[in-house]
Amino acid sequence: MLRRPAQAVTFPLSRDIKQLIAQMRQFIDELASPYGKPAGLAAPQVGYAHQIIFFQIPPEAKGIRKDVFDTEPLTVLINPSFTPNVAAGKYKDWEGCYSVPDKMGEVERYNEITFQGFTESGEKIQRTARGLLARIIQHEIGHLNGELYIDLLTPDCRFGSQEEMWLLRKHNCEDKI
Repeated sequence: MLRRPAQAVTFPLSRDIKQLIAQMRQFIDELASPYGKPAGLAAPQVGYAHQIIFFQIPPEAKGIRKDVFDTEPLTVLINPSFTPNVAAGKYKDWEGCYSVPDKMGEVERYNEITFQGFTESGEKIQRTARGLLARIIQHEIGHLNGELYIDLLTPDCRFGSQEEMWLLRKHNCEDKI
């Protein structure tokens, strides 16, 4: 499921899709991590090939990440897409994923994107995101395209266990840890 492209969702939402969204919301609320609340979740990660993602940036993220420009409540986005702001460049930063348990690595992503998609009620959303929010949205949309962050690792990217990489980050003072 994780390697197959997800299918677009049609509106109005079916009862099954509404139920899936409710289940995903509950699942992300219940995910536990010693590193804080999860940043996102895509439908393929829970076994459904639908273009649905959730993302969030809790206020406490500002205490541990240098690239948090905005906080974001838990948000669902249906049929999302993004366009990179190429002029804003790319940067390498740390990512982990519940689909790649207990690992963390550096991945290069666009620093700023314009993203769009739809709310549960079918309302179109279009916004600009930068820093961590842009990274999270690119990561989750990657899941909808059958991509995992480990597919983006390059030879110069550090990658290893979450415990080792958190210690490395703390030692190098790359973030506010």
